[in-house]
Amino acid sequence: MATWVIVFLIGAGSFFVFKLLYVLAAGGTLPVTKGALFVSTSSVRLRAFLDTVAMRPEELLVDLGCGDGRVLRAAHRRYGVRALGIEINPLAFGMARVLAAASKGVHVKWGSFWSINLGEADVVFCYLFPDVLKRLVRKLEGELRPGTRVVSCNFSLPGWQPHEVLRPGSSRDPIYVYRFPEGCGAGRQPRPKEITQKSRSDKEP
Repeated sequence: MATWVIVFLIGAGSFFVFKLLYVLAAGGTLPVTKGALFVSTSSVRLRAFLDTVAMRPEELLVDLGCGDGRVLRAAHRRYGVRALGIEINPLAFGMARVLAAASKGVHVKWGSFWSINLGEADVVFCYLFPDVLKRLVRKLEGELRPGTRVVSCNFSLPGWQPHEVLRPGSSRDPIYVYRFPEGCGAGRQPRPKEITQKSRSDKEP
């Protein structure tokens, strides 16, 4: 059998196994994630978040449903922050742990973030579906300290008024930035400023 055929079969087989594991991992977490899949945050959107939400080395960033952990690693590289990711998808968790192995300030825990108290967080990052965000708002209001910043990709937090709305590059998908407890369930507030940022290369920051 030709070498290229063997290489092709190995590559195709590996891809099939990965996709199978992806489906099984996502299916097993549906009761918790409400259908949200493991999707990596794009470099353009990640850069917009880091450019807008400056952090200090002593601060703690918590990513709820951290996927492969790229938000944690990028924030740690840029600001030196302590970064904690919570991930219930076993495939994503395994990837995040491996990729974060060389970063001492980045930690990834397997499990549900509902069991984690967010009282020590300085920044909370999430990319979750609206059904999950409704419940998350109650958790945030009960645990966050004043001054904590909350970043939600694509979907706004019900009842909260964002401090800023980012629309990086040509993306129509917004990134909502909040400062707790400003605008928390406060109803009508002044319209938040929207920031449209020019797109750059898609290389990870």
